[in-house]
Amino acid sequence: MRLSASLLLGVAAGLASAGGCPYAHGGSGSSREARSVAPESAAPAPAAGKKGIFYMNRIAPSGAQLYIANADGSNAKPLMGNQTNAFDYHASWSADGKWIVFTSERRLDGQSDIYRVRPDGTGLETLVDTDAFEDAGSFSPDGKKLAFVSTSGNYTANIWIKDLVTGHSRNLTDTPSTRGDPDSPQGYFRPVFSPDGQWIVFSSDRNTDWTGHSDGTGWEHTQTLSIYAIRPDGTGFRKVVGQDGFSFATPQFSSDGKRIIYSNFTTENTYEAHGLGFGTPVPSSIYSVDFATGKDIVAVNTDAQLKVSQHYIGKTSNVGYVIKAGSNAGITYTSPTATHKSFNLTGVRNPSWSPDGTKIVYEVYAWDQRPAEMEVFSFNNDWDYRFMDVFPMYHTESSKLAITSKQLGNSSVVTSTAEYDDVFESFSPFDVWDANNATEAAWVLQGTGGAFQPTFNKDGSQIAVGLGLWFAGRNSGAATIYLADTNGTSHRNLTDGKLNAGFPSFSPDGTKLVYRLWDPATESPLGLRILDLTTMETTNLTWGWDNTPGWSPDGERIVFTRQTNWTAEYGNRWYSDRFDVFTIRPDGTDLTQVTTSHANDAHAVWSYDNKIMWNSGMYGFRDEAVQYDNTFQPYGQIMIMNADGSDKTMYTDSMWEDSMPLLVPYSAL
Repeated sequence: MRLSASLLLGVAAGLASAGGCPYAHGGSGSSREARSVAPESAAPAPAAGKKGIFYMNRIAPSGAQLYIANADGSNAKPLMGNQTNAFDYHASWSADGKWIVFTSERRLDGQSDIYRVRPDGTGLETLVDTDAFEDAGSFSPDGKKLAFVSTSGNYTANIWIKDLVTGHSRNLTDTPSTRGDPDSPQGYFRPVFSPDGQWIVFSSDRNTDWTGHSDGTGWEHTQTLSIYAIRPDGTGFRKVVGQDGFSFATPQFSSDGKRIIYSNFTTENTYEAHGLGFGTPVPSSIYSVDFATGKDIVAVNTDAQLKVSQHYIGKTSNVGYVIKAGSNAGITYTSPTATHKSFNLTGVRNPSWSPDGTKIVYEVYAWDQRPAEMEVFSFNNDWDYRFMDVFPMYHTESSKLAITSKQLGNSSVVTSTAEYDDVFESFSPFDVWDANNATEAAWVLQGTGGAFQPTFNKDGSQIAVGLGLWFAGRNSGAATIYLADTNGTSHRNLTDGKLNAGFPSFSPDGTKLVYRLWDPATESPLGLRILDLTTMETTNLTWGWDNTPGWSPDGERIVFTRQTNWTAEYGNRWYSDRFDVFTIRPDGTDLTQVTTSHANDAHAVWSYDNKIMWNSGMYGFRDEAVQYDNTFQPYGQIMIMNADGSDKTMYTDSMWEDSMPLLVPYSAL
């Protein structure tokens, strides 16, 4: 399966990647007599005190169950029984073996907090539960302090410490003595105390570059990590070990505190490691280093398997770790024993061994599809947050919602009420393609082709949409803009299908369409075009690497994403700050750049009140990239700003890849 959900940020860049995806869904076409589609669940009632519905998409597991087992995998059972829709992960043991601390989204999907529980599943306690992102809790040896990751205060993943006696918390890594270059990544991850409690070590991508994969030219960011240390009082901050072009992840102390073990990936391989390269897993190595000096680096395992989550077992030099993919996927050991045998279990993640090495706790993710209208955590209290499929568009006059049914269907355009009732397939790829054609059916099944980004005409009776090949397919096949009746009775092409035309947006008066154009023959962008539906004449609006245009509700501006470092002369090159959001007037004047972060900013859309919503990586990863699964841009969060780029505000702050925003005020229903 490939690319089923990669469009969530990636379409804005127009770049592609191959790999496994939990959301790929094939379709066999639809008949004119069978257009209605039953909604997957009843919509929640309007929330009291809210302005309206905030629709968004999320690429993430649908849940996670913690298991506790013997170190050889035997006698595995849920850590906590009688759970419904469990979403618990990233567990670790206390030094005395009496507690297990873990992250949970039990408050609501997307909101992570930190809890602890006894190894027998009793005594559940909340440790940290703000509305910021919290994760990766680790107890001090005496059990009186908790180191953890939080985005509280600046939306960036920092190491915090909480005194569990007094309840006082403070940020260790966003201080005048530790703060790095604000234009670079500044994430801090996976803290762990030294056995004597005098140090906390963690990984960090601080002061590195916002690189992309494929030697920097790819859309999705890679990650360079080094290992750092700091004292619990915030002093002594230092780099332990690091190397340009490599990612050193998930440090763990030896029982005597003298050595640290860590995984080693090339920076390039951090992209494939988070779920896209499982067909041919990328290699990683495990090393140890002298903690005091950062020298005496020793290879522990350098075979070609994809290895993560290494951990010293008890007071021995034996190391347990996860083989993340391939025929040997599961838990294995560098020195197998009668009680520490390797066991295969696809999907086991983030193991932690008890202090005596006899027990293991780990998580297994669920990848069930979220239903449309599912309630998710509201990071902005003014809005009722709900999950929705991709490219949502609302038409106020007809009270219709249109989406590309990418995760929930076969990349058709479906229309519905604003709360996803009376779902109707308005335009299917197989209205044009042949479901019995193996090639065309594969485009839909693999997620590389379909009907993307529907847009309503003025009265809501028709939608325009791009149908064709996307991602890497744009270089090998055409895409055509179609105009279809929302009742499914007819459709016609508006472009000739010789080039790859896609991502249309109607002007508010319904007389024009803006869309992006790509030349498959030269594998290069042709900018944005405006089609006058009265004269059927096309004009060139831009000539850059521009994508996903959208006409503002007042008709005054068009928003789009630009690859700022592409030129016709030099092509696709890597520099920092490669993708940004721009606006331009429909007559081609007043080109304005409205984002300036050095991370990628993309896939901008308009809100009902003429603001711009978009996806940004500016606050960086929430975790080590190699620990994710089945995702493309796990750092992507939703933001909103005024049309001139002012007053930028976060609208999500989760662990996961969030995108495709749509605000529907209750007053418009």
